[in-house]
Amino acid sequence: MHITLMKNTLLALSLATVMATAVQAQTPMGNLTGTGAIAYESQYVFRGKKIADSSMQPKAEVGMQLSANSNFYIGAWANEPVSRRSGTGSAQFQQDEMDLYAGVYYDLPGNVAVDVGDTYYWYPEAGGSSVATPQGVPLDRSDEAYIGFIYNTVSFLGYNFNPAVYYYHDMNKDSNVVEISARYTWDLTPIVGFSGLSLQPHIYGGWDHTNREYGDQVTPGTTGNWRNGYLYYGASFDLNYMISPYCYLFGNANFAGNTDGKTGGPAAIGGNPQLGGSERSAWFGAGLKFRK
Repeated sequence: MHITLMKNTLLALSLATVMATAVQAQTPMGNLTGTGAIAYESQYVFRGKKIADSSMQPKAEVGMQLSANSNFYIGAWANEPVSRRSGTGSAQFQQDEMDLYAGVYYDLPGNVAVDVGDTYYWYPEAGGSSVATPQGVPLDRSDEAYIGFIYNTVSFLGYNFNPAVYYYHDMNKDSNVVEISARYTWDLTPIVGFSGLSLQPHIYGGWDHTNREYGDQVTPGTTGNWRNGYLYYGASFDLNYMISPYCYLFGNANFAGNTDGKTGGPAAIGGNPQLGGSERSAWFGAGLKFRK
């Protein structure tokens, strides 16, 4: 039932992604725009930890300009593993995921912007506390608020590296995450001799501390619901080619790692499990991005 539901949800999300490219309207509050993507990733890695093998990842987002210096956005993103592992234990567990998010982006004086919002995580195949897995009793939903500050470096460097710091708090898991990052878009036109090609390197690192990994589905402090904290880091390189003003073809290469080094059943060794037990991951992806 959950698998069928997720596939239907992903189909609707994929259609919404395509529809997002056609959104361009004027509302009483301001301009309405749409963006979307359909991507394949050879791994799904979240905050330095491998969650699934090869996966499809559709995304759709709609934005609205509220004022000259503020924008509201709402969107959806999903991960659907292409295939399941045939092994046993923690290496076998890969779950679907769908995230719904919304927020407001403000441009402040002094080249600083603030991004405030909330993400709802839904895992349709988790089954709640009634279904045990090799990794214990997983969350079937969670809710995380965030705030971030982004600085525009053009005024004193001549280039914008978009340095940012974000804080995330998950109300259900009682977790706190701090992440710093930098991102730069490099126009490759002078090098390749034609327009439309760009490279976007992105580096990040953070600290994740969780007080109850399975939230309110397992009694805090028991062997199935533990505390854990670790550092994570990563880098990605996105190569984008503009097919039209509204469509981009992209490919990426990625690397990430963490300091947790724990996997398997929580009752045995504790920690925050990661698929396959690897502390480092390297993967690639490709797909289409849309905007209107």
